[in-house]
Amino acid sequence: MAVSPLQLAILLGRSTRRALRRGVPRGEIVRQVHEIGFRSLLLVFGGMVFFGAVMTAHGAYQARKVVGDLSIVGPAYFEVLIRELGPTIAGILAAVRIGAAISAEVAAMQVTEQLDALRLSAGDPYADVAFPRIVGGLIGVPALLVIGTAAATLTTVVVSTYAYGADGTAFMDPTFVDLGDIFAFFAKALGYGLAIPLAAVQSGFSARGGPGAVGAATTTGVVASCMLVLILDLLISALLFYTGL
Repeated sequence: MAVSPLQLAILLGRSTRRALRRGVPRGEIVRQVHEIGFRSLLLVFGGMVFFGAVMTAHGAYQARKVVGDLSIVGPAYFEVLIRELGPTIAGILAAVRIGAAISAEVAAMQVTEQLDALRLSAGDPYADVAFPRIVGGLIGVPALLVIGTAAATLTTVVVSTYAYGADGTAFMDPTFVDLGDIFAFFAKALGYGLAIPLAAVQSGFSARGGPGAVGAATTTGVVASCMLVLILDLLISALLFYTGL
């Protein structure tokens, strides 16, 4: 049960068109922002805290061999964290949790015929189920990435200062950060925020069979969400490189 780019494009087009025609379900969108954003906050925040600590340890090891001063790598690390490591690592953490939650929920609705019941009661799975989760991802995932990147930055500052005796403020030095780095961060954040719920919803819609289909759809949703994060990271990074940003 694979997820193809064509399926995702069709899902996005149908969901948007039908939601705009029927009326945007604002209440359900708010609920999905809470489900996607708030309920994923602990995983993303905690994961990025540990990521920041690990990267500081590796930076200290490399700096000791080359220059002996950990703070010298601070400005360069801060740029890489904003442009690449922060959004992508936090995006993968978010994809694991969000992809599993949405895929399992939608697949359960599919195999228990709740989606068929929705159609019979004049509802629309694309407008009422898919669209709120897509919009929730577009809002919730970028917020998670901002919080996760900030958590990794602050952890690096604390660990480098108190564990390695370096100038931790160097890891918040924006000397090398420019508008291209900020643009790259938000381009990836929005891309991940769109791709993750799309892959998860499509996996749920494709579920067929009994309870085992829910597990298969959940696995597909998580794998597809994580792979899309990595693929988008490569495509966006390459595009920005060739455009000079």
